[in-house]
Amino acid sequence: MTEGERPKEEWRQLWAATWEHLLRTPVHDLIDADEAKALADRLVDPALVTELSAPIVANVSRVVIAELRKDDQPVGRFLPPEAQDKLQEALARPGLVHPDWVRAMFSGEAAEAVLNDALYRALKDFSTLLPRLLVKISPMGPFGVLGGAGALVEKLIEELEKLIEPEIKSFLADSTERVLERAAEFTIAKIDDPASIEFRATFVSFMLSKSPAFFLEAADDELIGDMGAVVEMTARHLAETPATREGIREWIDRAMDYFAGKTLGDALEIDGSRARPPIDALADATWPAFTTVLASPQAQGWMDTLLEEIIDEYERIEA
Repeated sequence: MTEGERPKEEWRQLWAATWEHLLRTPVHDLIDADEAKALADRLVDPALVTELSAPIVANVSRVVIAELRKDDQPVGRFLPPEAQDKLQEALARPGLVHPDWVRAMFSGEAAEAVLNDALYRALKDFSTLLPRLLVKISPMGPFGVLGGAGALVEKLIEELEKLIEPEIKSFLADSTERVLERAAEFTIAKIDDPASIEFRATFVSFMLSKSPAFFLEAADDELIGDMGAVVEMTARHLAETPATREGIREWIDRAMDYFAGKTLGDALEIDGSRARPPIDALADATWPAFTTVLASPQAQGWMDTLLEEIIDEYERIEA
């Protein structure tokens, strides 16, 4: 079954025949809903999920991230120019950004702190701008004729700053939240204006111009470990949640209803006569694994038993 070129050619033919046969087969003949649900119940097991996710997070993700850290080429190279143009067109569509995203950006302590600092500096500078401007444009100011009066004005300005500072802080304490709300609503009202569309396009262009190494610059081993723990805990939490299992079961029922009366090719909208996987390459790539399985003691024992049953049946028929 494995020696010479003929078995390899038969393996290739089996791949081709299987592909065509599967596309012509009704989905209900390939998948049993009850068995699929039983499999889902078995897979959505907290202990199993943890056992499967832990090595992936601990080993595979670290290797992938380590390789990506070495990639200093822009991400945009994966998108041809026409795809980037299409992406920019999509970003310009009205209604792309949900208003709640904008409101979330303008809420929270961090946003209030940034706005407080910016407004405080602006209001303080503006509050002392007029007195200083009057001194500067005074006919006597530029020539120093004010003398002691000039020093008095400077002193008054300093006192004014001391008096205004607590008033500014009091104003900001009561007004920052309202200002943020107004800023959010203003942004929402202008969300599909040319300036907003240009902002979205500029942001995406910036991301495409950066490399995987740039995005993973801060992803040290400690962060990777923390993210791995988050993935494991989240996977286990979902597995322990009854709604997860019920949701999967409902999805299977809906999928089987959708596939009713359809072949696999119809369901996937694949025309087997035109769309074909690389059969030869798949056959060559899987041949070593196939021959290894056939050479295993388990497979040898199964084939010996099968051969004995065939011989017994042949002898029974002959008798």
